[in-house]
Amino acid sequence: MFVGFFLLSSTVIMAQDANVVQYDPLFWKDQLKLDKGQCQKIKEINSEYYESLFSAYQEEKDDRNALRKSANKSLVHRNQEIWETFHPKQRKRWKRIWQASTPQVPTNES
Repeated sequence: MFVGFFLLSSTVIMAQDANVVQYDPLFWKDQLKLDKGQCQKIKEINSEYYESLFSAYQEEKDDRNALRKSANKSLVHRNQEIWETFHPKQRKRWKRIWQASTPQVPTNES
């Protein structure tokens, strides 16, 4: 039940925007050089995000469109909150990490 909802929320991908924090940056905390305060803040943001997903599921489980809309809104809010937690150099590092992890679409020019 909740797994299905989580999968639904994970389908929200905005891969063209490097400011998106789709993955948990704590995985790359050493590369991003996150300090303890930033790590704690990101944990809190993630916790709030998952709580909002669970609440949305409880309220909207019979309306998939409303559920998807709530999940999208929660994800955008989480992305923005985490992005604001980064310092400017960390944002640059995150963009490099994101670009390296995003599959590049081959072009006919190659």
